[in-house]
Amino acid sequence: MKIENEEWIDRWDMSAVPDFDDKLKECEFFFGALSLETDRNRFRWLVSAFLSAAYSFFESTALTAHFRYSDPENGDPYEDSEGLRILRKHVEVKQSQSNPEYVKTKGLTPITKQLYEFRKKNTHHLPLSVMVVDSGLPEGFQFGSIQGQGTPVMPLCRQVMDLIRTIHDEIGY
Repeated sequence: MKIENEEWIDRWDMSAVPDFDDKLKECEFFFGALSLETDRNRFRWLVSAFLSAAYSFFESTALTAHFRYSDPENGDPYEDSEGLRILRKHVEVKQSQSNPEYVKTKGLTPITKQLYEFRKKNTHHLPLSVMVVDSGLPEGFQFGSIQGQGTPVMPLCRQVMDLIRTIHDEIGY
């Protein structure tokens, strides 16, 4: 069944389309929730969601940058070179030659490398291990299971959230 342009537009529920700030708001939602959580299991689940949302921010921002503009003459998409330049200060961005709609990112700076590594372990290996090393929760939570070798969770998540906000503001999506 062929749908004409006007019919297609009439069928489109614009309220169902997320705005450009959606991934930023998703990160802020999970960061806000984990910043208040003191139960270890609920905290782990919220951190897991935050790591996935942060990773998704970088992936979707890179994809948007590759297809942000379209040529008024022929409608072909072209990249936002300034947006990609800003992103590439923090993550590697690679576009597949065989499938140009596939864009992948990889951590480049210490903070994005940590983000990607914790997210990868949590997604592809085992659930996050989180220790309580101080009674002042949630600041007292650390990634890991060996005392004295953990990584403080809240400072890492705070740095990631700050970086996401900075990138979002610089790119202007």
